[in-house]
Amino acid sequence: MPDPVSSSVVVCETILTEGSGLLSAIRIMNTLTLPAGANFARFFVLTQVHAQPGDFQPHVLRVRMVFPQGDGCVEVASASEYRFFYGHKVGPGPGGLNLTTEFNIDLRMLGQLGTYYLQAFLDGQYLNQCPLTLKR
Repeated sequence: MPDPVSSSVVVCETILTEGSGLLSAIRIMNTLTLPAGANFARFFVLTQVHAQPGDFQPHVLRVRMVFPQGDGCVEVASASEYRFFYGHKVGPGPGGLNLTTEFNIDLRMLGQLGTYYLQAFLDGQYLNQCPLTLKR
């Protein structure tokens, strides 16, 4: 399958979806300061992928949260796989997908605060990531 034209992963406090389908990412962040005693961290991830023109194949997008450890990463949370076909609203140009994923992280199960990464995988292949530092 062809590689996408572009991709992005953005972490924010919330995402508004207008009736027209347009999205607004509110309070984009790379650090989330949690109040003392908070047991949960809630945030959204907006993943955008733009296809090569003519890509009408089925795809699978997966978003996960990982903590770097040694030479790799440990997955601490993930969303279900999202199966899709790119939307092509502008004739034969590049198609696109905007995926909104909500995360509610139980801090008691997390183990430690620090810098985590929200990663996107397209068809099982690493696509892009965004850091998020959790602190008090």
